[in-house]
Amino acid sequence: MNSEFNIHRSTFNVVDPYVVLARIYDQIMSHVDYHKWADFVIDILTDYGLPGTDDPRPPHLLECACGTGTVAGLLALNGYRVDAFDSSPTMIEVAESKVGSMLNSPDFTVSDFTVLDAENRYDAVLCLYDSVNYILEPHLIEDFFSRVRRSLKMDGLFLFDACTEYNSIVHFSSEEQQERCEDFSYDRVMRYNHREMIQENSFYIRLDSEPGKVYKELHRQRIYKLQTLRDIISKSRMKIFEETDEYLRKPPREQSLRVHFLCRRD
Repeated sequence: MNSEFNIHRSTFNVVDPYVVLARIYDQIMSHVDYHKWADFVIDILTDYGLPGTDDPRPPHLLECACGTGTVAGLLALNGYRVDAFDSSPTMIEVAESKVGSMLNSPDFTVSDFTVLDAENRYDAVLCLYDSVNYILEPHLIEDFFSRVRRSLKMDGLFLFDACTEYNSIVHFSSEEQQERCEDFSYDRVMRYNHREMIQENSFYIRLDSEPGKVYKELHRQRIYKLQTLRDIISKSRMKIFEETDEYLRKPPREQSLRVHFLCRRD
């Protein structure tokens, strides 16, 4: 790690994931083409029967782990009714600030996977950008998928993605990233434990507005075999209708970095 950050651990301000990162998340993720992602979501859902937004009552979508709400906002701009939640209050605060007084803005709330018990029944549920990988135990994914199923209308659709082990081995096994932005800097230290299939991302963040402080956030994700996810989907009584390599609408390959699963409630 850069010597600037090579200081005794006790001098770090250790905080929970996204407490500080949420404030700079959109700048760090500026390389992500969210418009392309939203277009992909719309294309695949409509291909499998989601009504168009010209319907007298547009489709009602739920996005789980919505982060700073970029995709939720884009879907709302396309005419969908969108509810969205994230477990990070700071992420939701940023999301709400971004939509402002937008007409048909998403309804954002603070919540998490383990308490999903939607009063509404949705036409489709989304869980994007490897958020499922943040669920560290298979039985908790089983519980989440079961809750998703109960939140869907009959024949409702569930779209989620997961990062692959190939991605972790190639890009996260032992990597360090440093970046200086306009009003902050950070180091990101990435490690992958192949035996436990746990990927760790440690962020060391310095905000120019708080000189002398270094915030540390540890983000842990479990990498699941694709067959494990298929088995969990089956247990939750949903059927897989399509698996895609990233946004390509082609079957996953050995070198796929991210796989989308499009499922339907039985």
